[in-house]
Amino acid sequence: MAYATQDDLVPLRMSQKDLNELTIDDPDVDPTSDAGKKIVASITGKALDEASGRIESYCRARYVTPLQASEDVKSLTLDIAIYILFTRRRETPTNETAQERYSQAIAFLKDIATSKASLDQPASSSATQSSIAGPELSDKDRNLRFSDSQIEGFV
Repeated sequence: MAYATQDDLVPLRMSQKDLNELTIDDPDVDPTSDAGKKIVASITGKALDEASGRIESYCRARYVTPLQASEDVKSLTLDIAIYILFTRRRETPTNETAQERYSQAIAFLKDIATSKASLDQPASSSATQSSIAGPELSDKDRNLRFSDSQIEGFV
């Protein structure tokens, strides 16, 4: 599930012309034709899905996935997807702004993974718990504890 759409990408982060240039590989395909629009939508959708997957890979230890819709998650998705679109073609140099935004997004996701940063998302049930209260014990564990009455006669 992608956390952003092509409509979020254009015109928020790039023009339709730029998106067409990054997605249509055959110069004979008209981007305004049904076939051209289908190609653009398909490749853009795959880039957005891949970007969303990368975000989840950093966030799943701390947050319930799939993540809830938010502007922060959408922004990260767009920044990563644009970088993916640029790098899918070796002959197209990555835009400096796209490279910088991608680097910032990945750095932020790494901070999320190490609990240095947070998202506005519900915490995962497997998120680390405070060690102040000590470990949780089951009834079986409680019965295995020794007390003075249990060791009487052994000492």
